[in-house]
Amino acid sequence: MKHNKRPISAKERKQRRVTQALWFVLLIEVIFVSMLVFYFYVILPKPKKPVDTQVVKKEIKKAPAIKTGKILKEEAAKKYSAEEARSIIGQTNKKFDDPVSVEITRQVFSFNTSDGKVDNVPVFARVYVPSGANKKPVFAFAPGTTGMADSCAASLEDPARADWANYESSLMAYASQGYTVVIIDYEGMRDAARLHHYMVGDLEGRALLDSIRALKNLALTKDQINDEQQFTAGYSQGGHASYWADQIKDEYAPEIKILGSVGFGPVTSVEETLDDAINGANINWFGSLVLASYTDWYKTTYPVDKILQPKYAKNFKTDAQSVCIDAFTKLWPSNRGQNRSSEVYTPEFSTVAKNLNIAANPIYQSLSTDLAKNIVGSVKTDRPKLINHGIHDDVVFISQSQHGFERMCVKGNLVKFNKYDTSPNAIQGYNPSGRVDHYQTMNASFKDTLGWMQNIISGKKAPTNCQ
Repeated sequence: MKHNKRPISAKERKQRRVTQALWFVLLIEVIFVSMLVFYFYVILPKPKKPVDTQVVKKEIKKAPAIKTGKILKEEAAKKYSAEEARSIIGQTNKKFDDPVSVEITRQVFSFNTSDGKVDNVPVFARVYVPSGANKKPVFAFAPGTTGMADSCAASLEDPARADWANYESSLMAYASQGYTVVIIDYEGMRDAARLHHYMVGDLEGRALLDSIRALKNLALTKDQINDEQQFTAGYSQGGHASYWADQIKDEYAPEIKILGSVGFGPVTSVEETLDDAINGANINWFGSLVLASYTDWYKTTYPVDKILQPKYAKNFKTDAQSVCIDAFTKLWPSNRGQNRSSEVYTPEFSTVAKNLNIAANPIYQSLSTDLAKNIVGSVKTDRPKLINHGIHDDVVFISQSQHGFERMCVKGNLVKFNKYDTSPNAIQGYNPSGRVDHYQTMNASFKDTLGWMQNIISGKKAPTNCQ
């Protein structure tokens, strides 16, 4: 039986045409996409890889804002004629023979420094500015020990009443030769809100560097200083401060240019200074001051009763803040003429201190650790150093400077070590032969120090006796 095909309706023919058209469009799209893929992945040239130049781009960091060295207070300035300046210089250096032809203006002021935690620590200072329109090199100076009490601040010294070293006399000598001289008190002095943290190198160095910053803000000096010709210096404790300023400068005050650092009879090791008291150095008071300072600063409990005899252990904190250096012997016995350190220090402490190694007894380990934090000469800097020391020094033994010199040299520092036996500039009523002791080192080395700085300023290579 034969079946005939059903005729296709007009509607079905229309649907077939639409379906065929859609398939055609899809085919065209597939061909188009295939051509695009072929073009981009086969025909189009591939981009070249960037060449590795091995150059590492450094992130440019903005210099931190300087928050210290701002002027807090200014006292009235006072002018001294050349004749008056010479007379003041002669109070300590009777054989001073350099010409004095300038007026010198003196001013007391205060500025802020940082203790590493806050930036509002006030420090007082005195500045001595010689007359003349030229910009002057800077001699930033830190004094020796005057005491820990506020009333012992160097800026309050009155040599006619109590001679703590007559720093005005010594420093006018440098001002008379064309230097702008600034001498600081230390952190915590003339500051009822805090203790002076004696022999903490970082704090000393910060205060000295901030005094240089302050000169750029002080009306009297801001247009008078040559900030390309600046030196730090210090006597005894101040030598410690001078070298610490050098050690921390690159991190703490990178914008300041220091040409060199000077120490006169300097402390370069706090532990060795303490040990030397046991060995006869005339500095029996040193232990009480250091213990009072470090107990507060490092928040460490030391075995004070195993270091100091009961008489001194009981009130060591108040003793340290009760008198200034001119009255120290009223509390602590002098070693001059006879070593009386056993009256101050315990036998067990004396035994290890005599060998310059208090850590040999474990009970003193915490103290030894904190003392070591304040050593001088453990780092290398690119600035020359000058050590001036009298061989008759019975306060800071010259052996300490020898050890400090050796540490500096081993680290690769450029150091000149001057040793002084006698000098006409050291002659005093108590010292008619001019033996250079602790108190006369600044007078004996004055010309050498000026010459050393001038040679550096003029571009000459600083001398060294490192081997």
